[in-house]
Amino acid sequence: MKIEEGHMKIPVHRFYKNTRKLVLFRGIRYYKENRAALEKQVDNTYYFDVQGEKNLYHVVLNIADDDTIVFASCDCPYSEAGYCKHQVSAFLDVLKRQDRLDIQDLQNKEGLKEKHKSEIAPKGWSAEDFKKLQEFNVADYLNSFRREELIFIMINYMKQDMKLFMYLFHHYIVELERNKIKDWS
Repeated sequence: MKIEEGHMKIPVHRFYKNTRKLVLFRGIRYYKENRAALEKQVDNTYYFDVQGEKNLYHVVLNIADDDTIVFASCDCPYSEAGYCKHQVSAFLDVLKRQDRLDIQDLQNKEGLKEKHKSEIAPKGWSAEDFKKLQEFNVADYLNSFRREELIFIMINYMKQDMKLFMYLFHHYIVELERNKIKDWS
């Protein structure tokens, strides 16, 4: 069971602060497709059934009297940071019931950032070379190549290191999800 509890109190209308952008867009789509059904509400606890792509998932949200999220759980297999798309669709339903839902505004919010290990300088780099790297104008350098050369460089690099490929693919998927919900105002 995926349970999100935090030290920081997050108001329900700011749940996106603990949600990855791709997950937010998918949760919005699930909400728009009416996949979240409120099974019951007992005091400040909401019990939802949310239809996933293949399975039905159970989401429980508890929201304190001060409008902060006490806990949110889902029995889906999502194991990344933040809330899952099923929880997002349930939060949206709660906000709609409270007449506080603004999906247009929500789509422009910045959510949970991916955490990456940062180092002073990569292994094998001198501090001086690393400083030059940070000052390097990538845009000017890339503009010196023809389009075909850039594609060739990118493809060959991605064959050696999956990080760039995964970054581009993630960006592509985020944009696909954004476009699926763009016209649903």
